Amino acid sequence: MNYGLSIITPHYNYIKGLEKIYSCLKVQTLKNWQWVIVDDFSDEAIVTATKKWYQQINDERVLLVCNSEKTNASVCRNQGATKARFESLIFLDADDTISKDFVKNRHLVFNDFVVFKNWAVLGADGSQVNKGTKRQDYLNCFLNAKFIWQTSTILWKKSFFNQIGQFDPNLERLQDVELSIRGLLLGNQFQVIDNKIDFYYTPNPIRSKTDIVERSCRSVNYLISKIEQRYSLNASQIKLLKAYYFACVKNLQRTKNRSDVVFVKQSLILFREKRFINFYQSAQGIILLFLYRYQLISDSLFLKWNRYLFK
Repeated sequence: MNYGLSIITPHYNYIKGLEKIYSCLKVQTLKNWQWVIVDDFSDEAIVTATKKWYQQINDERVLLVCNSEKTNASVCRNQGATKARFESLIFLDADDTISKDFVKNRHLVFNDFVVFKNWAVLGADGSQVNKGTKRQDYLNCFLNAKFIWQTSTILWKKSFFNQIGQFDPNLERLQDVELSIRGLLLGNQFQVIDNKIDFYYTPNPIRSKTDIVERSCRSVNYLISKIEQRYSLNASQIKLLKAYYFACVKNLQRTKNRSDVVFVKQSLILFREKRFINFYQSAQGIILLFLYRYQLISDSLFLKWNRYLFK
């Protein structure tokens, strides 16, 4: 069997990130890797520079695919997976970093998927916060909006990734969360490894995204509707889903754009319609949104009461 690792990176207007990842790949202790970059219709100057850089590195292990129209990260990842030469897949974003043993550590024989549960978050100031989970109720954690692992911590078997339907292109956010839920519901042969950290995630500040609340609420609404329609959850699992409403509330409080209350209210109504929350919780939620919209409650108290009701 031809063992190796195919790494898929969606790209949009961030060539420095590509250069950084390639510098990491060049020093890998195991050289049997493929890197598929899918450019999602970057600005013309960036595309020109990216193509020039791609020609200069002249590495047959690297493949650049350029979209002729704007799509989204899920579409790009799925496109990249179709170009993968190897059966082992990793999805790595352009602003993240890996250690020199990243490929070697994923040289495994496995079924369905493997989770490398330990990873790190890098701050803008160079600080590092190590992440991981000691929990074993993985599905319930994700149903409760506890995101215990990240996109690039999962090593997918290509055939299983295709079998469960790849990334859902209809989701603007939470794509990796939805895929993890789907993998846990449909897969029965996966591993979770207590690994040495070799992946470093760089988050983008949430306040820099002006429409984050609207997109988050839209994605939450789609996600919970999809889960309800396609999967049979027990009563205790259904109760966990209300935490996704709290995720909407957290984004509202973080951005502090009080006019976005309208999007969170729409999500609250949907949660009530689907009976993920009861009438009492819904009424309390409406009151809290009203108080927050007109600055009659502090940020901290708004978040505290919503956490009590929905988390």
